Amino acid sequence: MVRKKWLVMLSLISIAFFMFACSSPAPVEETTESASAEATDVVGSNQPTSSPALITPAGSAVPPAQDGADTKIGTEFGEPEDWTGGPTVGQLAMRIADVNGDGKGDFIAVDKDTTYALPSTGSSFGQPEDWTSGPVVGELGMYFADVTGDGTEDYIAVDRASTYVLPSNGTRFDPPQDWTGGPVLGELGMFFADVTGDSKADFIAVDKAAIYVLPSTGTSFGAPQEWTGGPAFGELYMDFADVTGDGLADFIAVDNASTYVLPSTGSSFSAPQDWTKGPTKGELGMYFVDVTGDGLADFIAVDKATVYVLPAK
Repeated sequence: MVRKKWLVMLSLISIAFFMFACSSPAPVEETTESASAEATDVVGSNQPTSSPALITPAGSAVPPAQDGADTKIGTEFGEPEDWTGGPTVGQLAMRIADVNGDGKGDFIAVDKDTTYALPSTGSSFGQPEDWTSGPVVGELGMYFADVTGDGTEDYIAVDRASTYVLPSNGTRFDPPQDWTGGPVLGELGMFFADVTGDSKADFIAVDKAAIYVLPSTGTSFGAPQEWTGGPAFGELYMDFADVTGDGLADFIAVDNASTYVLPSTGSSFSAPQDWTKGPTKGELGMYFVDVTGDGLADFIAVDKATVYVLPAK
């Protein structure tokens, strides 16, 4: 009789223990939540860690897309769209530059009497706006680049006497400012690009003897610095664009034999590198712009038959 009572008691204890185990939260889930919290504390961030940054082939971090964000990857050009509704011509020069700082390139028409900007709406160019209230012409060249580092492209007029900058304030160009204190000319070409990596376009003068860089301080161009240690130029074309993806504009020289890139180090240009392993040129024009959206400037060659793109890798 005693033995039967003990058996009954043991059975009841076993059933109670089983029911308690089933009703208790799983310890594995608690450990996972605790580990996740500790990981967040270690990195010192309250941001979610479930969506890490992507790494492009160039090695630069790309922020993860936000929920619902419209991410686009271009693969072709669409049909032509009329953006002006009629003829729009600059008597002395025409450029596309983001002068109001909204991230869209605007149409700039330089006339003899004044300079007009037609702001881009994203689907058309707006009405002409007088941005200089009078004639502003560079005897040796007119350029548009962000030399002040504020995100808007400025008007640069190169004269024989000096180089003048008309900073953009987002709605018009301010009066001319002498940025070189005297004549600075490039025998083979003059360019404005950020080769130092400080987000301000620098003055680059290509001479027969060497390439000189006048770094922008934001209010003037500094003294000329020799960046090549000897002559460097392209027989067919020259340009400055970031083809390596490090945020520094590189020197690109298109020769009859091949296309060479001299990467910028931030204080000089490195030795030439053959980037096409043979002749590549555009019959009607050549450009270096990031058309693929990966942060690397691509080679665009315009021929009579079509337009070719050589993506930077």
